[in-house]
Amino acid sequence: MYYPYLRGRQFELLALRDFAESLQGSASQVFPIIEPVRENKNSLKKAAATLTAAGIPYGIIINPENGDHKGKWLDFSLEQDFPDQSAWSPVFIVKNNIAKIHEEIAEKQYRNVILILLKSTADAEEDIITLIHNNSVSKVVTDTPRRRVRHVVADEQKEIITLSDNFEAKSANDDYSKIDEELFSEEFAYFKEENYNGFADYTVVPNEFKEGGVLPKVVAIHLTYQKEEDQIYVKHFCSHSNKDNNSNIQGKFAEAAQKAKEFFDEHQHENSVAIDMLRNYLANTSFPGLGMIKKISILHHLLLIQRILIP
Repeated sequence: MYYPYLRGRQFELLALRDFAESLQGSASQVFPIIEPVRENKNSLKKAAATLTAAGIPYGIIINPENGDHKGKWLDFSLEQDFPDQSAWSPVFIVKNNIAKIHEEIAEKQYRNVILILLKSTADAEEDIITLIHNNSVSKVVTDTPRRRVRHVVADEQKEIITLSDNFEAKSANDDYSKIDEELFSEEFAYFKEENYNGFADYTVVPNEFKEGGVLPKVVAIHLTYQKEEDQIYVKHFCSHSNKDNNSNIQGKFAEAAQKAKEFFDEHQHENSVAIDMLRNYLANTSFPGLGMIKKISILHHLLLIQRILIP
């Protein structure tokens, strides 16, 4: 099972909705973990409803570390806004807050809780293990080996998921034009051999959360494909008529999209509805906006993993 870690921005939530609608009754191999970053929850509620209707389980991070809720615990009513509690799992980022997590689980009577243990997790290992022993905890997501923790999770017959930061963010889009493609992931092929129950990453966007942005001098479209049986690569399709300004974004998008179209025309087995969206924008000479480009990249990646993991 794949656990993409998404920040709950508009383009990420739209990608989830399109992914859910594309399944058409197929069993999902994708379990999204969503970190709410916007005070307005309408887009999140729409995405959650679409996921539930498609039978796709998902997780909501109760103590986000980014965006409008940074440093807070969610204060909107999860019971009212997401009433079908069998459809989603509460997720907690474990920091110096283990006592608070115990309290929250007991007060809200949460079940199927997911814990996220990051390299920056500062609580003592014994406290973490005590939390894992909580009967309501079902999964642990971690970006470090934590051998003792893994043994405890296995002894408790709970699931452990490996979390990787696979997308190599560059300081400027022009840097991607010098790379063409790079290895993105091998976890999908080896997580079972390494005794994990699933794998997670931040999809094809940088792990570092940034608000807003500026128009780029170079338009880059990042799309993954299965280059080898056990390897996923990410290709960087970049515009080429790049002057030292951010003008003619629509024209630069068309240049990058044309390169992507040509690649996927040659690799028909890697096509998806996301690539079809890109083709349509190109055919209609329209620029969907930078957020929609990111949506297409994420949607294509989710569909790729879904296809690979289908038994």
